[in-house]
Amino acid sequence: MPLSAEGVSIVETWDTLGMRGTASHDLVLDGVFLPAAGVLGTRPYGVLAGPLLVAAIHFAPLAGAAYLGVGRGACDEAARLLRTRPDPAAGAVRAVGEMRARLRVARWALLGAVAETGDDLAADAETLTTLMTAKREAVLAARAVVDQAMEVAGGAAFFKRSPLERAYRDARGGPFHPLTPEATLDLVGRRTLAEG
Repeated sequence: MPLSAEGVSIVETWDTLGMRGTASHDLVLDGVFLPAAGVLGTRPYGVLAGPLLVAAIHFAPLAGAAYLGVGRGACDEAARLLRTRPDPAAGAVRAVGEMRARLRVARWALLGAVAETGDDLAADAETLTTLMTAKREAVLAARAVVDQAMEVAGGAAFFKRSPLERAYRDARGGPFHPLTPEATLDLVGRRTLAEG
C-alpha cells in the first residue's frame, strides 16, 4: 500500500524517552481498500509467521547491532573521561574493562548467530530463536554498559550536553523491541521443552 494512497496518513505521535531520531510515528489506514493481490501473507492472530516472521528474523541482528553501537559509544565516552583524570580509581578502571568485555561477548554472540544462520536465512523457528537470543544479549549488554558508563563518568553524565545522557535514554528502548528479552526466554524455553 503506497503511503500516497487515499486514506493513508502518518500521525506524528513519536514522543519518547529515547530513540527520538527514529520518528516511528503512527500509520493510520482509514477506509483504505487493499485488493487481494496486494496481500503478501496472512497468519493467525498472535502467531509469528509469513512476512512478519521474515521481518523479525532480519530485524533482530540489525536492532542488536544498533544497541551495541549505543553501548560502545557510552564505553568510549567513559574511557575518554577517565583518561582526563590524573589518577583514576581502580574501580573505575575495572569498570571500563568490564564494559569492554561485556560488549565483546555480546558482539561475538551477534556475529556468531549471524554466522550460524548463514547467508540464506530460513524463515523458521530455529532461525528466529538463534537471532533473537543474540539480540537479547546485545540489548541487555548495551543497557548495562550505559549504566556503568554513567557511574564511571559521575555527575558529568547527568547533563543534557553529555553523550552519556542520550545513550542512557536510547539504551532504554532495546527491551521494548519485539521480541522482548522476556519473550525471547519464553521462546527459547518452549523450543527446548518441545525438543525433549
